[in-house]
Amino acid sequence: MLLTALLASAPARALETDQFYAWGKPIDDSSQYLNAWVQLQFEFTLDPISAGDSRGCESVVGKVQKRLQHSIYQPIELWILSSDLVDRIPRDPEADKDYRSNYLLAKTFTLDYGRLLQPSPTLQVNDIRFGSDKLAHFFSEGWWYYKHWMKNREELSEDALQHELFQFGVNLERWIQGTKMTGVFSPADLESNYQGFIFYRQLCHGEQPLLYQREGRWHFSDSFDIGDYIQPEWDESWNPNVYSPMRWKNIRTTMAGYCPALDSDWVVRQRAHYAQQDTQTPTEKMILELVARGELPDPQDYDITSVCGQQLSE
Repeated sequence: MLLTALLASAPARALETDQFYAWGKPIDDSSQYLNAWVQLQFEFTLDPISAGDSRGCESVVGKVQKRLQHSIYQPIELWILSSDLVDRIPRDPEADKDYRSNYLLAKTFTLDYGRLLQPSPTLQVNDIRFGSDKLAHFFSEGWWYYKHWMKNREELSEDALQHELFQFGVNLERWIQGTKMTGVFSPADLESNYQGFIFYRQLCHGEQPLLYQREGRWHFSDSFDIGDYIQPEWDESWNPNVYSPMRWKNIRTTMAGYCPALDSDWVVRQRAHYAQQDTQTPTEKMILELVARGELPDPQDYDITSVCGQQLSE
Protein backbone atom coordinates (compact mmCIF):
# COMPACT_ATOMS: atom_id res chain seq x y z
CA MET A 1 0.00 0.00 0.00
CA LEU A 2 1.39 3.40 -1.00
CA LEU A 3 0.65 5.13 2.29
CA THR A 4 2.40 2.35 4.20
CA ALA A 5 5.46 2.75 2.00
CA LEU A 6 5.43 6.51 2.49
CA LEU A 7 5.10 6.11 6.24
CA ALA A 8 8.07 3.75 6.37
CA SER A 9 10.30 6.26 4.58
CA ALA A 10 8.98 9.43 6.21
CA PRO A 11 11.06 11.59 8.57
CA ALA A 12 11.13 10.24 12.11
CA ARG A 13 10.79 13.41 14.18
CA ALA A 14 8.70 13.85 17.28
CA LEU A 15 9.43 17.23 18.87
CA GLU A 16 6.66 18.70 21.03
CA THR A 17 5.83 22.26 21.98
CA ASP A 18 3.80 24.24 24.54
CA GLN A 19 2.16 27.59 23.75
CA PHE A 20 0.60 27.86 27.22
CA TYR A 21 4.09 28.41 28.65
CA ALA A 22 4.44 31.55 26.51
CA TRP A 23 1.05 33.04 27.46
CA GLY A 24 1.40 36.73 28.31
CA LYS A 25 5.11 36.83 27.50
CA PRO A 26 6.09 39.26 24.73
CA ILE A 27 7.55 37.80 21.51
CA ASP A 28 8.72 39.90 18.58
CA ASP A 29 7.31 39.08 15.14
CA SER A 30 9.72 36.92 13.11
CA SER A 31 8.16 37.25 9.66
CA GLN A 32 10.98 39.18 8.02
CA TYR A 33 13.68 36.81 9.25
CA LEU A 34 11.78 33.65 8.34
CA ASN A 35 10.99 35.06 4.89
CA ALA A 36 14.64 36.01 4.42
CA TRP A 37 15.80 32.51 5.39
CA VAL A 38 13.49 30.94 2.81
CA GLN A 39 14.54 33.42 0.13
CA LEU A 40 18.21 32.60 0.81
CA GLN A 41 17.62 28.87 0.37
CA PHE A 42 16.19 29.56 -3.07
CA GLU A 43 18.94 32.01 -3.99
CA PHE A 44 21.68 29.55 -3.00
CA THR A 45 20.04 26.94 -5.22
CA LEU A 46 18.99 29.06 -8.19
CA ASP A 47 22.14 31.19 -8.60
CA PRO A 48 24.35 28.35 -9.92
CA ILE A 49 21.73 27.30 -12.50
CA SER A 50 23.09 28.84 -15.68
CA ALA A 51 21.09 30.81 -18.18
CA GLY A 52 19.50 28.58 -20.77
CA ASP A 53 19.44 25.57 -18.43
CA SER A 54 16.89 23.19 -19.87
CA ARG A 55 15.61 21.71 -16.60
CA GLY A 56 11.94 22.28 -15.83
CA CYS A 57 10.31 23.80 -12.77
CA GLU A 58 9.80 20.47 -10.99
CA SER A 59 13.49 19.67 -11.37
CA VAL A 60 14.36 23.01 -9.80
CA VAL A 61 11.97 22.34 -6.91
CA GLY A 62 13.69 19.01 -6.32
CA LYS A 63 17.04 20.77 -5.95
CA VAL A 64 15.66 23.44 -3.60
CA GLN A 65 13.87 20.83 -1.52
CA LYS A 66 17.19 19.30 -0.50
CA ARG A 67 17.97 22.54 1.31
CA LEU A 68 14.53 22.79 2.92
CA GLN A 69 13.99 19.24 4.19
CA HIS A 70 16.29 16.66 5.76
CA SER A 71 15.57 13.22 7.19
CA ILE A 72 15.20 14.01 10.91
CA TYR A 73 15.85 17.51 12.31
CA GLN A 74 14.82 20.11 9.76
CA PRO A 75 17.16 22.93 8.63
CA ILE A 76 14.78 25.77 9.48
CA GLU A 77 14.25 24.54 13.03
CA LEU A 78 17.97 24.05 13.63
CA TRP A 79 18.54 27.59 12.35
CA ILE A 80 15.81 29.02 14.59
CA LEU A 81 17.31 27.35 17.65
CA SER A 82 20.75 28.81 16.91
CA SER A 83 19.76 32.26 15.61
CA ASP A 84 19.73 35.50 17.58
CA LEU A 85 17.39 37.01 14.98
CA VAL A 86 14.32 34.91 15.71
CA ASP A 87 12.67 35.91 18.98
CA ARG A 88 11.16 33.00 20.89
CA ILE A 89 10.11 31.61 24.26
CA PRO A 90 12.37 30.32 25.76
CA ARG A 91 15.18 32.56 24.49
CA ASP A 92 18.38 31.31 26.16
CA PRO A 93 19.89 28.22 27.83
CA GLU A 94 18.84 29.29 31.33
CA ALA A 95 15.25 29.89 30.24
CA ASP A 96 15.35 26.60 28.37
CA LYS A 97 16.08 24.74 31.60
CA ASP A 98 12.95 26.25 33.16
CA TYR A 99 10.95 25.40 30.04
CA ARG A 100 12.00 21.76 30.12
CA SER A 101 11.11 21.61 33.81
CA ASN A 102 7.65 23.16 33.45
CA TYR A 103 6.26 22.68 29.94
CA LEU A 104 3.30 20.38 29.30
CA LEU A 105 5.37 17.20 28.91
CA ALA A 106 7.60 17.91 31.90
CA LYS A 107 5.88 15.45 34.23
CA THR A 108 7.17 12.12 33.07
CA PHE A 109 6.71 8.38 33.44
CA THR A 110 8.69 5.20 32.82
CA LEU A 111 9.91 4.82 29.22
CA ASP A 112 8.84 8.36 28.35
CA TYR A 113 10.67 8.82 25.05
CA GLY A 114 9.12 12.23 24.50
CA ARG A 115 11.13 13.71 27.37
CA LEU A 116 14.38 12.75 25.62
CA LEU A 117 13.65 15.20 22.81
CA GLN A 118 14.35 18.93 22.82
CA PRO A 119 10.98 20.73 23.06
CA SER A 120 10.27 23.36 20.40
CA PRO A 121 10.12 27.04 21.41
CA THR A 122 7.19 29.33 20.59
CA LEU A 123 7.52 31.95 17.80
CA GLN A 124 5.16 34.66 16.59
CA VAL A 125 4.08 35.70 13.08
CA ASN A 126 1.19 38.12 12.45
CA ASP A 127 0.16 37.81 16.13
CA ILE A 128 -0.17 34.04 15.74
CA ARG A 129 1.94 31.88 18.03
CA PHE A 130 3.21 28.42 17.18
CA GLY A 131 6.02 25.99 17.91
CA SER A 132 9.08 26.00 15.67
CA ASP A 133 8.26 22.35 14.98
CA LYS A 134 5.36 23.53 12.81
CA LEU A 135 7.80 25.01 10.29
CA ALA A 136 9.64 21.69 10.27
CA HIS A 137 6.34 19.97 9.45
CA PHE A 138 5.63 22.63 6.83
CA PHE A 139 8.78 21.90 4.82
CA SER A 140 9.08 18.19 5.59
CA GLU A 141 5.66 16.56 5.65
CA GLY A 142 4.44 19.22 3.23
CA TRP A 143 6.96 17.81 0.75
CA TRP A 144 5.71 14.25 1.26
CA TYR A 145 2.16 15.42 0.67
CA TYR A 146 3.26 17.19 -2.50
CA LYS A 147 5.12 14.14 -3.87
CA HIS A 148 2.03 12.00 -3.41
CA TRP A 149 -0.13 14.67 -5.05
CA MET A 150 2.21 14.89 -8.05
CA LYS A 151 2.26 11.13 -8.52
CA ASN A 152 -1.50 10.65 -8.34
CA ARG A 153 -3.13 13.90 -9.50
CA GLU A 154 -3.93 12.52 -12.96
CA GLU A 155 -5.69 9.43 -11.58
CA LEU A 156 -7.54 10.65 -8.47
CA SER A 157 -9.98 13.46 -7.86
CA GLU A 158 -8.89 16.43 -5.78
CA ASP A 159 -11.12 15.28 -2.91
CA ALA A 160 -9.75 11.72 -3.01
CA LEU A 161 -6.18 13.00 -3.06
CA GLN A 162 -6.85 15.38 -0.18
CA HIS A 163 -8.25 12.48 1.84
CA GLU A 164 -5.16 10.35 1.13
CA LEU A 165 -2.83 13.17 2.14
CA PHE A 166 -4.76 13.66 5.36
CA GLN A 167 -4.70 9.94 6.12
CA PHE A 168 -0.94 9.84 5.62
CA GLY A 169 -0.55 12.68 8.13
CA VAL A 170 -2.89 10.94 10.57
CA ASN A 171 -0.84 7.75 10.35
CA LEU A 172 2.31 9.72 11.16
CA GLU A 173 0.62 11.33 14.16
CA ARG A 174 -0.61 7.96 15.41
CA TRP A 175 2.80 6.32 15.11
CA ILE A 176 6.37 7.60 14.81
CA GLN A 177 5.62 11.33 15.11
CA GLY A 178 2.92 11.29 17.72
CA THR A 179 0.91 8.98 19.93
CA LYS A 180 3.21 5.94 19.93
CA MET A 181 6.35 8.03 20.49
CA THR A 182 5.23 10.89 22.75
CA GLY A 183 1.59 10.18 23.61
CA VAL A 184 0.54 13.28 21.64
CA PHE A 185 -1.67 13.44 18.53
CA SER A 186 -1.44 16.98 17.15
CA PRO A 187 -4.10 18.39 14.79
CA ALA A 188 -1.87 21.49 14.63
CA ASP A 189 0.86 19.35 13.03
CA LEU A 190 -1.64 18.22 10.41
CA GLU A 191 -2.52 21.84 9.66
CA SER A 192 1.12 22.78 9.07
CA ASN A 193 1.62 19.64 6.94
CA TYR A 194 -1.22 20.72 4.66
CA GLN A 195 -0.07 24.33 4.40
CA GLY A 196 3.40 23.07 3.46
CA PHE A 197 1.80 21.08 0.66
CA ILE A 198 0.04 24.24 -0.54
CA PHE A 199 3.41 26.04 -0.57
CA TYR A 200 5.16 23.34 -2.60
CA ARG A 201 2.23 23.19 -5.04
CA GLN A 202 2.37 26.96 -5.54
CA LEU A 203 6.02 26.80 -6.60
CA CYS A 204 5.20 25.46 -10.08
CA HIS A 205 1.41 25.43 -10.32
CA GLY A 206 -1.42 27.95 -10.38
CA GLU A 207 -1.86 31.24 -12.21
CA GLN A 208 1.23 32.86 -10.65
CA PRO A 209 3.76 30.21 -9.57
CA LEU A 210 6.33 31.29 -7.01
CA LEU A 211 9.09 29.99 -9.30
CA TYR A 212 9.35 31.67 -12.69
CA GLN A 213 11.84 32.23 -15.50
CA ARG A 214 13.07 35.62 -16.64
CA GLU A 215 15.83 36.22 -19.17
CA GLY A 216 16.72 32.56 -19.11
CA ARG A 217 17.12 32.28 -15.33
CA TRP A 218 14.94 30.89 -12.57
CA HIS A 219 13.71 33.27 -9.87
CA PHE A 220 11.75 32.91 -6.62
CA SER A 221 8.92 35.39 -6.21
CA ASP A 222 9.37 38.36 -3.90
CA SER A 223 5.68 37.98 -3.05
CA PHE A 224 6.39 34.92 -0.87
CA ASP A 225 5.31 35.51 2.73
CA ILE A 226 5.41 32.73 5.32
CA GLY A 227 2.57 34.51 7.11
CA ASP A 228 0.22 33.59 4.26
CA TYR A 229 0.35 29.97 5.43
CA ILE A 230 0.34 30.38 9.22
CA GLN A 231 -3.07 30.09 10.88
CA PRO A 232 -4.44 30.15 14.44
CA GLU A 233 -4.77 26.36 14.07
CA TRP A 234 -0.96 26.13 14.40
CA ASP A 235 -1.22 27.23 18.05
CA GLU A 236 -1.69 24.15 20.25
CA SER A 237 -3.21 26.22 23.06
CA TRP A 238 -6.02 27.07 20.60
CA ASN A 239 -6.14 23.88 18.52
CA PRO A 240 -5.88 21.20 21.23
CA ASN A 241 -3.96 17.95 21.02
CA VAL A 242 -5.32 14.51 21.80
CA TYR A 243 -3.28 12.71 24.48
CA SER A 244 -2.79 9.09 25.40
CA PRO A 245 -4.34 8.17 28.79
CA MET A 246 -0.91 7.89 30.44
CA ARG A 247 0.20 11.25 29.08
CA TRP A 248 -3.12 13.03 29.76
CA LYS A 249 -3.04 12.31 33.49
CA ASN A 250 -0.04 14.62 33.92
CA ILE A 251 -0.88 17.03 31.10
CA ARG A 252 -4.30 17.75 32.62
CA THR A 253 -2.74 18.71 35.94
CA THR A 254 -0.22 21.04 34.29
CA MET A 255 -2.83 22.57 31.99
CA ALA A 256 -5.17 23.23 34.91
CA GLY A 257 -2.48 25.48 36.35
CA TYR A 258 -3.18 27.90 33.49
CA CYS A 259 -6.90 28.20 34.27
CA PRO A 260 -6.57 31.51 36.15
CA ALA A 261 -4.78 33.00 33.10
CA LEU A 262 -7.83 32.36 30.89
CA ASP A 263 -9.40 35.54 32.30
CA SER A 264 -6.26 37.68 31.88
CA ASP A 265 -6.39 40.58 29.44
CA TRP A 266 -3.64 39.12 27.25
CA VAL A 267 -5.25 35.69 26.86
CA VAL A 268 -8.71 37.14 26.28
CA ARG A 269 -7.35 39.41 23.52
CA GLN A 270 -5.31 36.63 21.93
CA ARG A 271 -8.17 34.16 21.82
CA ALA A 272 -10.54 36.85 20.47
CA HIS A 273 -7.96 37.57 17.74
CA TYR A 274 -7.86 33.87 16.85
CA ALA A 275 -11.64 33.59 16.87
CA GLN A 276 -11.93 36.43 14.32
CA GLN A 277 -9.59 34.63 11.91
CA ASP A 278 -10.67 31.07 12.55
CA THR A 279 -12.45 29.19 9.78
CA GLN A 280 -13.01 25.47 9.33
CA THR A 281 -10.00 24.20 7.41
CA PRO A 282 -9.99 21.01 5.27
CA THR A 283 -7.94 19.35 8.01
CA GLU A 284 -10.44 20.32 10.72
CA LYS A 285 -13.28 18.95 8.63
CA MET A 286 -11.53 15.59 8.34
CA ILE A 287 -10.67 15.56 12.05
CA LEU A 288 -14.39 15.94 12.78
CA GLU A 289 -15.08 13.00 10.46
CA LEU A 290 -12.59 10.83 12.39
CA VAL A 291 -14.27 11.80 15.65
CA ALA A 292 -17.74 11.05 14.22
CA ARG A 293 -16.57 7.58 13.16
CA GLY A 294 -15.10 6.90 16.60
CA GLU A 295 -11.55 6.72 15.20
CA LEU A 296 -10.22 9.62 17.29
CA PRO A 297 -11.23 11.09 20.65
CA ASP A 298 -12.72 14.56 20.38
CA PRO A 299 -9.85 17.09 20.68
CA GLN A 300 -12.24 19.51 22.41
CA ASP A 301 -12.27 17.19 25.42
CA TYR A 302 -8.58 18.13 25.85
CA ASP A 303 -9.09 21.86 25.34
CA ILE A 304 -8.14 24.13 28.24
CA THR A 305 -11.69 25.53 28.45
CA SER A 306 -12.97 21.99 29.03
CA VAL A 307 -10.27 21.36 31.63
CA CYS A 308 -11.01 24.59 33.45
CA GLY A 309 -14.76 23.93 33.28
CA GLN A 310 -14.21 20.56 34.89
CA GLN A 311 -12.07 22.19 37.58
CA LEU A 312 -14.91 24.59 38.46
CA SER A 313 -17.45 21.76 38.70
CA GLU A 314 -15.29 19.58 40.97
